[in-house]
Amino acid sequence: MKKFVAIGAGFLLGACATGAPVTPTQEAAAALPPEPAAPVYVASDFAGKTVDAIEARLGPAALVRREGDGEYRRYSLAACTLIVILYPNEMGQRRARHLDATALVSGQEKPALEACLAEG
Repeated sequence: MKKFVAIGAGFLLGACATGAPVTPTQEAAAALPPEPAAPVYVASDFAGKTVDAIEARLGPAALVRREGDGEYRRYSLAACTLIVILYPNEMGQRRARHLDATALVSGQEKPALEACLAEG
């Protein structure tokens, strides 16, 4: 008789379980870190582009300085400062020939260009 009671209790307790069983695939997916966000900008967004194209993406430069044929432009981004150096091409159009990143505040470590652009 005790055997039947124990088996019956097992059935009753099993019926009380809630929710669908978790599969190993669901557990593995939950353990994975989230995929990184897509970068806000990449170097190809600006390399070789005109001032108009760059400023359509970033707005006006915080600083513009012309020296000879070259032009220096500084843009403040969320995590860094983007430096764009433009020179005229063979048709006389100024295009971005050099990109660099600097820290927003003097004394901070210089960020890598791709990391700077990725954060926007």
